[in-house]
Amino acid sequence: MTPVRHPLVDALKVVAAQLIVWHHLSAYGPLSDALWAQAPATADWLYDHARKAVQVFLVVGGFLAAGTLVQAVDGRRFLSLVGQRYRRLVPPFLVALALAAGTATVLHRWLSPDLQLASGSVGTWLAHALLLHDVVDVPAIAAGAWYVAIDFQLHALLAGLAWLATRLTRPERRHGMALALLIGLAGASLLHVNRLPEWDPWALYFVGSYGLGVLAAQATRGHRAAWVAAIVAIGVAALAIEWRDRIALSLTVAVLLAAWATQHAPASPIAQPPLLLRLLAAGADRSYALFLTHYPLVLAGNAALARWPDLTAHAWGVAGTGWVAGLVVAWAFARWVEQPLYRRLR
Repeated sequence: MTPVRHPLVDALKVVAAQLIVWHHLSAYGPLSDALWAQAPATADWLYDHARKAVQVFLVVGGFLAAGTLVQAVDGRRFLSLVGQRYRRLVPPFLVALALAAGTATVLHRWLSPDLQLASGSVGTWLAHALLLHDVVDVPAIAAGAWYVAIDFQLHALLAGLAWLATRLTRPERRHGMALALLIGLAGASLLHVNRLPEWDPWALYFVGSYGLGVLAAQATRGHRAAWVAAIVAIGVAALAIEWRDRIALSLTVAVLLAAWATQHAPASPIAQPPLLLRLLAAGADRSYALFLTHYPLVLAGNAALARWPDLTAHAWGVAGTGWVAGLVVAWAFARWVEQPLYRRLR
């Protein structure tokens, strides 16, 4: 059966992925310095605000994973769900890290100290393979590595809530119990834990935004007004305690998804969707590949400025070239690495 696409979800993933790439281009090395010198307002916006696109991924991730709470999850099913997510995320992640480490090694002489590979030890690679690099304070091999670990933790947490609800209550009440547990955790995160930066290596710091996405998905099952009210109430309470731009963005995306999902609930799949929708779907399907593989292009752009100083005057052209090259690399990576690994290991 052809999977039904959510065009708004696809569009959010595509836009958020591009913003993350541009944030990293504006954040590292002499390329960042040159961008700031030539267009400070734009570079400042990319550095301070484009990174908040991570919140879009968190909300969309919860929206797409919400079906887990509907399932009856015993111990074996829990391990299966966790294992599936690990196999989906980690094999391409490790390949991308090898690409980043190889690029940093080849370009070492032209990279500033903050961009050089901090460690290539077995312990460093083991920490990344186990998604514990932030927990054990191991320097990341590539920018954005922290998010892969958090995504895995959040999926495992959601599966754990479904398992707990299965154990605690009768089948007809299981879904309600799982949602109640999630709302409790999301509320605790948004009202308290998310205000403590020392918690950011853990899912509990991010489960508020992720949980808003899960609640937005409930709108597809009816009672739209009630779910939107619940989302708004939780978000407004969190912002009243402490205003956080990233949480305001999460709230906005969750309400948008909740409203759209109800008003535009998909019926039968479109045999041949319009070109724009096909492009959005293709971009969304490659958003993880772009997230994984763009960092070597950031390194290459910085090395190019060090090797050919005259390029500094054209820093925005260098950054734009890196962005376009990143799109090409992501397409190749998705086709020849990510998708084959997924088919083999799922």
